[in-house]
Amino acid sequence: MSPGTGLVRDANAFLGFLAKYVLQPIAPHIKCWSSPELAAHVITKVLMNEEGKTGVYFDEKGHPMLGSAQVRDPKFAARVVAETRALLATADIRSWQSENPR
Repeated sequence: MSPGTGLVRDANAFLGFLAKYVLQPIAPHIKCWSSPELAAHVITKVLMNEEGKTGVYFDEKGHPMLGSAQVRDPKFAARVVAETRALLATADIRSWQSENPR
């Protein structure tokens, strides 16, 4: 959760006040909460990964972490690839291209 981002701008005035002036200052001190500034710092750190590693998961602090056991399972990965290819094979790309010329 990241109060103070303006995502509650359509909420009533009380909730907007609560998010901006009460929750935002305490957000960095609550696990899995953030502030716009902290989120920007973590995103920048992840994107500027100088090691150039790909396929890495990051926690809410920007530290590398393991993915779930399911995503590390080669059988599951093969199933995802097979199902994705099967789905894409059903796509009518010619129709889409005629509706969306370059």
